[in-house]
This record gives sequence, C-alpha cells and structure tokens, in this order.
Amino acid sequence: MANTAQESAGVLEKAENWVQQHEIPRKVLHGSIAIITLYLYVHGTHLNQVTPVLIAMLVPIATIEVFRFASPELNRAYIQTVGPLMRESEKTGAVNGVIWYLAGLIVVFSIFPKDLSVLSVLLLSWADLSASTIGRAYGKYTPQLYKGKSLAGSFAAFICGIALTWLWYGYYVPAYNQFNLPQDILWTAESSRLSLLSYSVTVGVVVAVAELFPIIDDNFSIPVVSATALWVILQAAKRN
Repeated sequence: MANTAQESAGVLEKAENWVQQHEIPRKVLHGSIAIITLYLYVHGTHLNQVTPVLIAMLVPIATIEVFRFASPELNRAYIQTVGPLMRESEKTGAVNGVIWYLAGLIVVFSIFPKDLSVLSVLLLSWADLSASTIGRAYGKYTPQLYKGKSLAGSFAAFICGIALTWLWYGYYVPAYNQFNLPQDILWTAESSRLSLLSYSVTVGVVVAVAELFPIIDDNFSIPVVSATALWVILQAAKRN
C-alpha cells in the first residue's frame, strides 16, 4: 500500500514538473487573451473602452512588482499565488511579463487603428505561443538563430502569422464590419496594393522577425514592433 502511495505521489510530482517545465498555465492564459479579444470584437467593443481597463490593471500589478522585489516575504506570497503563470526568471528578478503584455497593448491600442491593434493581440497570443511550443519541441533539430531562438520556432511564428491575418481580414473584419468605423480598418483590398495573400505573408515575416529579436520583452515588442512595421508598410502600399 505504501509503495502504491509513493508511486502515485511520484507520478503526480512528475506531472506537476512537466506542467511547470512547459509553462502550461502561462501558455493557456497567453492563448486565451486572443479568444477574449475576438469575443469583444464580435460584440462591438471599441478600443477606447478597453484601454482604460488595461491601464487600471497595469497600475496595481506594476505597483506590486516594485514592492515584491524589496520584500522577500511579499515575493514568496506573490509566487505562491501566481507562480504557475510566471517564467522562472520572473520569480528571481526579471519583471513579470504581464506588465510588458499590458504596456504593449496600451501603446498599440492608443496609437494604431482597430484592425492592427486586434491583429497585434492575435500575433502576440498565438504566433508567439506557436513559436515557443514548436521551438521547444523541434528546435533542437533545426539551426539556432539568435539567443536560443530556433528556425523551427521562427517558422512556426511565420506560418501562424499568415493564418491569423487570413482569418482576421478574410472572416472577422467583413463578418462584423457593422461595428467598424471607416478609420478603424487600415487594410482593405480596395485601398491597398497588397493582396490579402501578399499582406498575410508580410505579416508572417514581420511577426517572425519581431519574435526573433525581442526589444525589452517579447510581450512588448511583438505587438508594438508588428503594429508599427505593418502601419509603415500599409502606408507605403496605399493606392493613390
């Protein structure tokens, strides 16, 4: 009986270690943000309704972040509460990625039109997630590109970026266009010299590069760099 209990405990411990090693809770949260974003979009939510909520979330989280590194007791309590959603480096000194996540979305939502803002969330949630997942699983079989980033991960981000752009502009934007103002949608087939296919491939390249060379943190750089680069590209590709 004792051996059975020990074996069960061992299996449970291995399962918990596997979940933590592969950052499963964090990835589930990461990917769910895109689902929430699409839900808000199809129900007519506008950016000016979301941005204040993001700011209201960022302020207390950033405040706790400042104080937790000054207090070992607070840091331990913080890790016990949200530790499964954190990277190991964030438990020992790195800034919590949630702060960069919120900051990146606030910047994008405050500057760019709705289509680029929502697309940047999709890219951050799913293209980054696909790069991490595929990179961990198959990166060892492909060349390493930059600071632990693999060709497998970058290719996954590229393919996911194409698919997400096609899904966003091919289905969601036209299907719920009644919620969009004219200035909300920067890319259309009529206004741009880029076809949906060429634009989707462009987005794939942009997000793969943004994920490969993160500025500060990939949770910040992927939405901000992607939205900025795509805005510049779309301005240059406008029909006269």
